[in-house]
Amino acid sequence: ANRSTVSGYFLAGRSMNWAMIGASLFVSNIGSEHFIGLAGSGAASGFGVAAWEFNALLLLQLLGWVFIPVYIHSGVYTMPEYLAKRFGGRRLKVYFAALSLLLYIFTKLSVDLYSGALFIQESLGWNLYLSIILQIT
Repeated sequence: ANRSTVSGYFLAGRSMNWAMIGASLFVSNIGSEHFIGLAGSGAASGFGVAAWEFNALLLLQLLGWVFIPVYIHSGVYTMPEYLAKRFGGRRLKVYFAALSLLLYIFTKLSVDLYSGALFIQESLGWNLYLSIILQIT
């Protein structure tokens, strides 16, 4: 893919199929909360906890199969861009982008920072808050 354009760099020149895009969604979904949380749950409950990620693997592939052709056909890069193109108006696009950022910050990012700091605290014996600050910087 041509890396000198936005589409070439971020979207691999729009040359990937739905399976590769679904696999990319699955892999980018993995974070430190999975290594800490699922490992702890697996140690406490057994191998059944792995069903969570096996289901995610299958469902993200299915979502890629269903939605990627729609996005490719409409020529958009992001979900807010698709919503603005589909339903019209800039307010919906801005609202969805802001909502996505807020939810990401208060759910995924905060859990990632906490679980990473918990790992640093347990492995190195550092203060939890110092570990969080070091991760941010």
